[in-house]
Order: sequence, then C-alpha cells, then structure tokens
Amino acid sequence: MPIQKVTREEILTKSLEVFRHRGYHNTSMNDLANAVGLLKGSFYHYFDSKETLMKEVLMSVNIFLKQEVFPIVHDTTLPIEARMETMLKRFSKTVFSKDGGCIVGNTILETVNQYPQFKEVLQEILTGWTNALTYLYSHRTTPEYARKLAEQSIMEYEGAIMMAKLFGESYYYKDCYLRAIERLNERTQ
Repeated sequence: MPIQKVTREEILTKSLEVFRHRGYHNTSMNDLANAVGLLKGSFYHYFDSKETLMKEVLMSVNIFLKQEVFPIVHDTTLPIEARMETMLKRFSKTVFSKDGGCIVGNTILETVNQYPQFKEVLQEILTGWTNALTYLYSHRTTPEYARKLAEQSIMEYEGAIMMAKLFGESYYYKDCYLRAIERLNERTQ
C-alpha cells in the first residue's frame, strides 16, 4: 500500500527524476503519484496540477544551482580549472542523467511554446549557467569573448546530451567537459 505522508521536498525530488526520464508530456499524474508513493487523489493535496508541479520542480533546481553550484566559481581557494571542474560536475549531477538527458534542455524543447510559465525559470537557469561560465572564462580573456565561450560551451553540452542519448555513448559528455575546461586557456581572437 502506498505511503500517505511525504514532504513537498520529497515530491519535488522524485518528480524531477520522473520528468527527467519520461519527459513532461509522457508523464502522468498517476506516474508521479506512484513514484512518490501516494494515491493519485492524495497527490492533488500537494499540487493542483502537473503544470504547477513542473514549475516548482524547475524552481527547486534553479534555487539549488544558485545556492550550491554557481557560487563555486567565486571560491578563490581553488584554482580556476578546479572551480570549472567542480562546478561542471555538480551542475551535471543536478540537471543531467544518463538515461533521461537534461531536465532543462528536454523541458525547453518539449514545452517552451506551450507552457510559458516554465520559460522564465528555464531562462533564469541558463542565464545563471552562462554567467558562471562567463565569470570563469573572463579571467583569461575579454568579457565579450568570455560570454561567447560560455554560450558555445552550453550549446555544446546540450548537443552532446542529445548525441549521447541518441547513440548511447557517454564519450560525448566527456569530450564536451574537456573542451569546456580547455576553453579556459583560449585568448581573445
């Protein structure tokens, strides 16, 4: 029998995994309730709709990134390369999964034109990621070129996720990760 008491945090954490694996449209409220261990009717006590839940999942990801991941770039006890490595590993652990891909990229592709309530949060996540990378790259190049490198890295990561998912090969992630770090040594063209 399903458990009946869970916290909102537990629901958000488990729902993130379901959405990441199944996608937004392929996930039903029943799937979410089962993953959490609630009856479908009880699930509505916590969230009135799948849209509300998804927005809160994305907001919780954004809050975590802002508090636990992006600040790593300002940790002056670490060399620039170590800050980049640590930030990328934590970012990847938060938003990527081997089977499901990227919760941010998947949700953008699947919902951006249908659910504008997700767009602002998704933009904030990508802006935070861009700003963190730009900050690190700007230690060795101009701010304009650093931003370009940051945007290239993000585009490459999202492409690598699609390729890895399509072909079942994890080396796309690894190559992208290594190139993001190598970009730290690029100079203004």
